[in-house]
Amino acid sequence: MTEFIRKNMLKLAALFTAAAMLTACSDGGNGAPADSTDTEAPVSDSSAQNAEVPESEWSYGQFAMGGGGYVTGVFSTSEEGLFYARTDVGGAYRRDAESGKWRSLSYKISEEDVGLMGIDGLAVDPDEPNKLYLLAGTSYFSNGKTCVMISDDYGENFEVVDVTDKITASGNGMGRQNGERIAIDPVNNDIIYVGGRTGGMIKSSDGGKTWETLQSLSDAVPVNTSNANGICTIIIDPDSSDGSQCTRIFAGISATKQDNMMVSDDGGVTWKAVKGAPQGLFPQRMRLDGQGNILITYANSEGPWGSSSGGIRKYNISSGEFTDISPAKRSFGDIAVSPSDPNKMVAVTECIWSEQPNGAYGDEFYITSDGGASWSCINSTMKFKESEISWINTAAMHWCGCLCIDPFNENEIKVTSGNGIFSCGNIWDEAPEFCFDSFGLEETVPMELVSIPDGPLVTAILDYDGFVNDDPFTYGTMHSSAGGAMTDIDVAYANPDVWVKCGGDGSGIGFWYTLDAGKTWQQTKTNPSNGANKGVSGVTADGKRFLWSPDGATALYYTDDYGETWNQSTGIYITNSIAADPVNPDYVYAASSGSFYVSSDGGASFKETFTFFASTARITVVPDKEGVIYLPALGLQVSSDHGQTFTRVDSLAACTGVGVGKGVSDGQEAVYVWGKPADKETMGIYWSVDGGATWEAVSDGEYQFGGMGNGHFIKGDSNVVGRCYISTVGLGIVVCDKNAEYVS
Repeated sequence: MTEFIRKNMLKLAALFTAAAMLTACSDGGNGAPADSTDTEAPVSDSSAQNAEVPESEWSYGQFAMGGGGYVTGVFSTSEEGLFYARTDVGGAYRRDAESGKWRSLSYKISEEDVGLMGIDGLAVDPDEPNKLYLLAGTSYFSNGKTCVMISDDYGENFEVVDVTDKITASGNGMGRQNGERIAIDPVNNDIIYVGGRTGGMIKSSDGGKTWETLQSLSDAVPVNTSNANGICTIIIDPDSSDGSQCTRIFAGISATKQDNMMVSDDGGVTWKAVKGAPQGLFPQRMRLDGQGNILITYANSEGPWGSSSGGIRKYNISSGEFTDISPAKRSFGDIAVSPSDPNKMVAVTECIWSEQPNGAYGDEFYITSDGGASWSCINSTMKFKESEISWINTAAMHWCGCLCIDPFNENEIKVTSGNGIFSCGNIWDEAPEFCFDSFGLEETVPMELVSIPDGPLVTAILDYDGFVNDDPFTYGTMHSSAGGAMTDIDVAYANPDVWVKCGGDGSGIGFWYTLDAGKTWQQTKTNPSNGANKGVSGVTADGKRFLWSPDGATALYYTDDYGETWNQSTGIYITNSIAADPVNPDYVYAASSGSFYVSSDGGASFKETFTFFASTARITVVPDKEGVIYLPALGLQVSSDHGQTFTRVDSLAACTGVGVGKGVSDGQEAVYVWGKPADKETMGIYWSVDGGATWEAVSDGEYQFGGMGNGHFIKGDSNVVGRCYISTVGLGIVVCDKNAEYVS
C-alpha cells in the first residue's frame, strides 16, 4: 500500500485520538476529535434554549487524561515515523508520523471478545509495515479466548484466527512485558511462530490462517511453566536461511532450574537446549545485534514486579559462547542496538527504584559504545521535559520492559512504562532529555463520569484517582486527593460544589469529599464498616448527606457530619448503585442484589419497589428533573414517580446501560443506551431524542470498544447535544461525538 493511499484511508476512517502532539518532544496541544489530522474541538452552548441535532456522522475517540496504563511493548518499523505499541488491557496502538499521535487499533473489538484487549505479543513484517500480527487474549475474560489477529492495512482491520484449542495468552498476566511471543520469518513472511503461556509453540505456513503445534518443543522441555508465563520470547536467526525459510529459531522459557533457552536448526521440527544459558534467571527479551549475537536480558522473576537482580548476556550463535555484559547485577527489561553501530547499545532495568530527574523513583538507563565492555548509567545526567499533562511531571519511568531505537534516527529511543511511553531524542548526548510520548494513548480503567450542567466533567479512575476536565478533548487536572484507585464519584446537583467519592488502596478510610468543586479534598475521619473500602457513594441534592456502601460491607451507611459519625440505612443491605434525586434531597435511589429501592427520608430507610434480577444495573437520574429515573433492567425501565412504578420502553429489545444528556429542546433529555432497539439486530450504542420512540445508532456492530468494561457506564453530556461517553476495560473513556468537523 502506498503512503498516499494509506494517509487518505486514515482520513476517511472517522476516528479521532485525544491529544495533539506534533513531535515526540514538542509542547503538544489540546486534544481534538480527529483521525490522523488536526481538528478544532466543538464549542458547547449550554445557554441555548433549543438545539439542533448535528447532521454530521458520529466520530469516536479518547477522553483526554494522558496515558496512565501499562504499555508492554513498543516497536519501530521500516516506515519512517511509524511505530506500534501493545498494552496489557487496552489493546494495540499505532503512532503516525504526520500527526505524532497514537491511535487505538482496538475500537472494533466486540463486547463478547473483550479479552482480546489484552495483547500478549506483537510482530510487524520487517519489509511490509502494513502487516501486523497480534497475539491476543486475557485469561479472565471471554472464557480465556486466545487469538492471532492479522492485519494488512496498518491495523485498520483484523482477521481474527482462534487458536484457543492450541495455546493460551493472557495480556494482563505476569511477564506480560516479556517478548516477543510472536515472530515472523524474515525470509518467508508466510511463516510465523507463536509461543503460548500454555500449550507450547505453534507455527503457521500460510500467513497465520492455519496453525500446527510444534509438539517436538513440548516434548523436549517443560513449556507449561509454574508461573503460567510459558514461552516468553522468540527470535529467528536471519542468517540461517535455506533459501525458502529461516531454519534456526530460539525460544526463551519463563522458568528457572531447567533448560530455559531452546533452539531448533530445522524450522521447528526438532529442538535442543542451548548449553550455557543461565538457569537461575528468567529470560525477559532477546535481541539480535547484527553481528551474529543474541542479546538476552534476565531478571530473578518474570516481572513486571518482584524482581531486583539479573543481568544481560551476549550469546554468539556460531561459537555457542555466552558473555556476561551486564551493566550491573540488576533485573533488566530490554536492550536495543544502534542501527549504524552495533557496539552502541541502550539498556534499561526493570523494577529498579532509583531516583530520576524529577525526584521520582524508577528504572535505570545505561548506554555503551564498546559492545558492552563498559557502560554508563545516565540517570544522574538525563533530564525530563515538562509535559502539559501535569500529573506525569511527578511520575517515574518504571516497569520498563521494552525499548526501541528509531532506525531512521539512532538518537531517538522510545521506552515503555507502567504509565505510558516516553521518548528521548538525544540519547547519545551528554544530557539526554526524556519526554512523555503517550498523546492519544489512553489506557486507564474508568469507574465513573459525571457531566455537571454548566460545569466540568468529573471522573473516578482506577489507579489514578480521577480528573476534572473542562471538555473531553483538553487535558484536565488530576484530583489533588491522590487517593489511588477510585471506584465511584457523585455530585450534589442542587449544590454542585459538593462532590463525594470512594476508593483508595484499602489501607485508609476510603471516603473523600470536596466542598469547593474539587479545589481541595478531605477524607472522612471514620470508616463505618471496620475497614471495608471502595464500593459506591452518593450525596443528596443539597450536598448535606453523604452515602457509602463499601465493598465487602453488607450495609449502606450515611453521614450528616462529614464522616465524623455514620448511621446504617435500614431496609437495604449490599448496594450496587446509588443515585440521589437531583432536585429533592429527601429522595435517594439504590439497586441491591437485583432489586430497586427508594428512600424518601434522605437515605435513612429504604423500601423495595421493583425486582429485576440484574446485579450490574446502574441507576440514572436526569440532572434537572425530580423523580425521573432510568434503569437498565429487563430492557429499559423508566419511572416518573420517584421509582414507585416503572414502565418498560418497548422500542428497545435489550438494554444493559443507560445515560442521559442535553436534549434537542428544553424538557426532553437525550437518552443513550448500550442496547438493541427492537428493529435492530446488533447490540451497540444508540440514542433517542424523542423519549425513546425512535433510536439512532451511535455505534452498532462494528465499533463496540470491547463493551462497557469495569465501570459499566454510558453517560450523556449535560452541555452538548450529540455527545456521550462510555467506560471500557482498558481504553479509558471513549467519546462518541456527533459534533466533530474534520479538517483535511
